[in-house]
Amino acid sequence: MPGSLAALLCLGLCLSQGVTAQKETLPKPFLWAVPGTVIPWGKSVVVRCHGSEEAQRFLLEKDGSTELKDMLEVPGPWKEAKFFISDIAAETAGRYRCRYQSQNHWSELSDPFELTVTGLYPKPSISANPGSTVTIGQDVTLHCESQLRSDRYVLYKTTGANAPHALVSTDYKANFLFPTVMVSHSGTYLCYSFDSDFPYLWSTPSDTLVLKISGSKEGNLQQETPNDEYMSAHHNFISFWLLLAGITLVILGALMNEAWRHRGSAQQQVKKPLAGP
Repeated sequence: MPGSLAALLCLGLCLSQGVTAQKETLPKPFLWAVPGTVIPWGKSVVVRCHGSEEAQRFLLEKDGSTELKDMLEVPGPWKEAKFFISDIAAETAGRYRCRYQSQNHWSELSDPFELTVTGLYPKPSISANPGSTVTIGQDVTLHCESQLRSDRYVLYKTTGANAPHALVSTDYKANFLFPTVMVSHSGTYLCYSFDSDFPYLWSTPSDTLVLKISGSKEGNLQQETPNDEYMSAHHNFISFWLLLAGITLVILGALMNEAWRHRGSAQQQVKKPLAGP
């Protein structure tokens, strides 16, 4: 019996410690950058770490480095901290995480984001085969190439449907094939090159290439403008329901008028004096 009591006490203590540990666990913060994670050399970026209410301390840490200058601190209490990084350079590039402290407890590290610095190498070239204007359903290949024979390329779509959007190639001469193009493929494209040994250091962006899909305007008009048959049926449908609504209102008006007439007649009957014997 004493052994069972001791076991129950131990179980209760373990459960109590587990609940306390859960209460002490702080929500994981959220990390993002403004204006974005791809920044030209010499520009600035604001890294924002969103934690819980009244965090006393925020830390921004760079993966793979233990130097103090790579661990930025902002005192609280705040719900969110902003880390301003000016004059972006090669050593600024890398993977970042943040965490915060509240009531002597540290949160988990946030999910990482990768800060990429551009402008370190000459810009690559970009071209389209068979050309920058193709018809719907045709195949087109966007080709990127660097004078430095980089082994990685990023193709960015900067305007148009699904922009911004990026594709990565692992070839020295990157070919991005778009089979059976649709209207959504039209837009403005550019590319970057970089070396796989330095994944966060990119080239200057290439010149832009505008991909046009011929016939897209007519296709959009056919999709957006109903045909005459549809419009006629739609008009007849609306007319039918308007007529039905009008008839319903007339019937309701007649019923209400009849009800008021009967009510007035009944009131007059009540007001008449009773006849004597």
